[in-house]
Amino acid sequence: MCGRTCCSLDPDTLCYACGYKDANGKQQELTWAKTELKYTPSFNMGPQDILPCMVSGSHFEGEKERVLCAMIWGMIPPWHKGDYKKRIDKLSTHNGRLESIQTSKLYSTSLRNRQRCIVICEGFYEWKTGINNKSPKQPYYIYATQDKGIKADDPATWGNDFTKLDGWKGFKVLKLAGIFGTYETEEGKIIHSCTIITRESNKVLSWLHHRMPVYLSNEEECQAWLNNDLPTDVVIKRLNNIILEEQALSWHLVSTIVNNVLHKTADCRKEIKPQQEKKDNRQSFMDSWLLKGSTTLNKRKSIDNNKNTNNEEDEKKISKIQKKN
Repeated sequence: MCGRTCCSLDPDTLCYACGYKDANGKQQELTWAKTELKYTPSFNMGPQDILPCMVSGSHFEGEKERVLCAMIWGMIPPWHKGDYKKRIDKLSTHNGRLESIQTSKLYSTSLRNRQRCIVICEGFYEWKTGINNKSPKQPYYIYATQDKGIKADDPATWGNDFTKLDGWKGFKVLKLAGIFGTYETEEGKIIHSCTIITRESNKVLSWLHHRMPVYLSNEEECQAWLNNDLPTDVVIKRLNNIILEEQALSWHLVSTIVNNVLHKTADCRKEIKPQQEKKDNRQSFMDSWLLKGSTTLNKRKSIDNNKNTNNEEDEKKISKIQKKN
């Protein structure tokens, strides 16, 4: 699963961090597509927050080969009517399973239109189950392995620079395979929403969770996924064949303050030592109140996430909704 991400780079810097070499070997930085939504940096992004995504410029008239686009995390079903902020279908759409995404009625329209995207983040959070039911889950922060001297939780060590000759020399962002949809409001505004594709964890992260996002580790994989000339069957097969190298990802322990999606400060991704957790849990009255409120929120999210793991149940709900409409 992938239910929380972190992206603290400002919009302009993100354009450089996502830079790439075009077919002629020329270094390109990205620009933002003009859309209704706005990306705001955050250390703790959850479903329904706005994520930065990289897409083919062919989806936006007059744009470059690639652009950045702000999208709601959680695909708005193509049959949805009314205010998209008041969805009542109860479907969990922030993750889509690679094994069944091609047969899903929810995602078929996006795949048919080749609406493929790459979700950009500095890292994502995952929770390791405790020894028993009484043991609390321990959150971890996962990110791309960085060059020597660069610490994932300390921007002062990043030294972010971009040149036309060498490209981006700074923090290496994660690029996660996703798909997106477009929804037209009653006022005629186009809203973009996305889903991160997940797969069974391999030996790199299986110790932490049985699911993981599909990580695109090089330019060739990114180019293929965003290439609208390649049919869906071909690119999905390529995703299945991606082998994640053991040294590609790194991680560290973080405090349980990240459990509360309303807590969005830099403390969320700050590395801690195991013995620090008890100390961090002695927080102010306000933090305790927020964490208490997050328990209910997390239970609701857990229910939604459990629904997402059962594709057949989701498809039954989808069919019922379509019949009503």
